[in-house]
Amino acid sequence: APAAVAGVLDLDEAQARELQLAVDTVRLEDVAVPLDVPAMVVTPDPATAHLGSIVEGRVVRVPVLPGDRVRAGDVLVVLHSHELATARRDLIAAEAATAAARAAVERSDRLLAAGAVAREEVEQRRSALAAAEAERARAEEMVSHLHPDGEEATIVAPADGTVLAVHVNVGEAVVVGEPLVDVGDARTLWVTGWVPERAVPQVGTGREARVTLAAFPGDTFAARVVRSGGALDPERRALDVRVVLTAPPPGLVPGMYATLILPTGELAPRAILPAEAVQRTADGAGVYLREGPLRFRFHPVAAATALTDGTIAVDGLPDGVEIVTRGAYRLRAISEIGPGE
Repeated sequence: APAAVAGVLDLDEAQARELQLAVDTVRLEDVAVPLDVPAMVVTPDPATAHLGSIVEGRVVRVPVLPGDRVRAGDVLVVLHSHELATARRDLIAAEAATAAARAAVERSDRLLAAGAVAREEVEQRRSALAAAEAERARAEEMVSHLHPDGEEATIVAPADGTVLAVHVNVGEAVVVGEPLVDVGDARTLWVTGWVPERAVPQVGTGREARVTLAAFPGDTFAARVVRSGGALDPERRALDVRVVLTAPPPGLVPGMYATLILPTGELAPRAILPAEAVQRTADGAGVYLREGPLRFRFHPVAAATALTDGTIAVDGLPDGVEIVTRGAYRLRAISEIGPGE
């Protein structure tokens, strides 16, 4: 077996012939360097609802799990809340007050026609009716928002979609505004990344982009910028940019880690290598340098970006060094197995 010491592989003549390695000389070229930023797969912001509680209460039932498909009006969380009873009492009182105010207006209208009451008093009673009707509408809206089911309040899906996250469990007490469930449309997904301040002028809606996904190693997906933030995040000093994949792969789900690759006009010296020359290990990407007729060393590269023609632009290689192209994966396999195995 070949010797492997500190990333070095020493082969003999027979091993070299068996591996059928091909070697090429690195020549640096000035290329337009794309910008790589960490990103994540998300549901579109306009189609995502973060549902919270509008009353204090205790969770008595959660009939959904993340990943469930729901339709508008489906129950997501059931709460026991004393505020529901209070809201119902307020509505009954508001309805009674409205009925009394309406009767007073009708009576004053008759008296006005008979000349038995001043017009000013009639206007006061009409104003009182308008105020009572507004209070009744407020009380009706409060009860309606609680979607009462018997003595319990329910949180329902506002539209068809997929449950993205459930933030509460049965028995938990919740307060007003506490997040309960996130629902979104997972049929069309975005990839969101943060572009540093220096690159913001080169980002615009409609611009082409590319995306790589941790769940789909080795694949690069075409994308298009659909939206960018209106202002820099003051802590990140970056702008949030959202892209949509032209042909999303089956199995794509929200929350997946991604890398967003955006074209820039910046030129930098890079080695343009065939994809087979760049090997990805648990420690990162690298290539195999030929240091002697039969000696090879794994050399990490600082950046490895896939170009549109299938080649890879890498940083961290000096001009003129020799690297393994064909058969590099065989050297990686030997390194991973170890000598003598």
